[in-house]
Parts: sequence; structure tokens; C-alpha cells
Amino acid sequence: MKKCVIFGAGSLDKTPLLPPVMPGDYRIAADAGLRNAALLSVTPDLVMGDMDSLEKDEVPEGSILFPVRKDDTDLMLAVKKGIELGYRDFILYGALGGRLDHTFAAFQTLAFLKEQSCDGILVDGHHWVTMLENQSIQIPAGYRHVSIFSYTEQCSGISLRGLSYPLEDASLDQNFPLGVSNSIESEPASISVRQGRLLVILSDLP
Repeated sequence: MKKCVIFGAGSLDKTPLLPPVMPGDYRIAADAGLRNAALLSVTPDLVMGDMDSLEKDEVPEGSILFPVRKDDTDLMLAVKKGIELGYRDFILYGALGGRLDHTFAAFQTLAFLKEQSCDGILVDGHHWVTMLENQSIQIPAGYRHVSIFSYTEQCSGISLRGLSYPLEDASLDQNFPLGVSNSIESEPASISVRQGRLLVILSDLP
């Protein structure tokens, strides 16, 4: 299935863990995410944003420009554009790292995608982040830490298989970080949740 690939202006390292942009995926650069696209030798199909992080001569002709004073982040504008174009699966490169408020806004962007019946993944070469709702996933290999957090007040029906600390039909509360720093013990490892929104964060950092 074709995806909408969005490049944000956050941290991005070209590592073996960074998933490749596939032929046919629709590629949007949000503001200085244009530089991250260039890092991966990707030419965007669309460049959009307020362009407050780019020099004037860096902004390609045909870019969609927005005022700096606006309600949406550049990343959210790109996500909304992807949804408008009919995409339901998103990979967001360079939406993590740097300012903590921008990282949290990226988590909220995953929740917004869920509200629109879409799926999203955040990647930066060291992290892989997604949000599950009544879903099961197989955990990508290569990550040292596997952490899960209840994004809603409570998540129930959580099962962790193939991990050092397995769970079966368990619940997590929003106000206690019980799911932090697990690890893969056997493959394939998987995570599932029946009710609530579960934030999943994989990391290869120490």
C-alpha cells in the first residue's frame, strides 16, 4: 500500500534502522524538513510550511506557503494535506529530537491520525514510534528498548509476546510508567491492545 512520507525538521540520522522511502510513496517536506529529504537523496513531491527555518533561496518554486502565525504546526499541515489526498498510512521522518514540545506535538499528531482512522510512524534513525488502538503489530528488529505508555486514561487487553517482560490481557494506567524499558527476547515479538490508545516507543540508544 502506498504511503504518505513526510519530512519534518527534527533530528534525523541515516542509519540502518531508518526505513527506506519506497517508489510510489507520496513525499511531503514540511519547511526545513526539505533538508532531511536531501539527506536521504529524496526529492519531495510537495514542499509546504511557513518557511521560517529556510533561507529564501532554499524554498523551491511551487511550494505552498503559510503565515508564521497559524494554529497548525508545519508537520500537522503536511499530515492534513496527506489525508486530503487520500492517504491512510504515514511515515514521519525527522519529527523527534530537538525541542521537547515539538516531540510531544509529534505524539499528538499520531493521536490526530488515529482520530482520522489513519496509522502513523515516527522515525529518526534511532527511534521508531507509533500509536495503537485495537491493533496488533510485530515489533521491528534491531531496537534495544521497547517501551509502551497508555496515551488514554487507561489501556486494556494489552499483550506483549517475545519480550523480556511479557504481558497477557493486561491494563496500563496513564499516570504510571510501568511499560518503560522492555526488550526483545525472541522473534517475532509483538504488541497488541484491545481498548485505548497505546504509545509504542522503540529505541536503539543506550
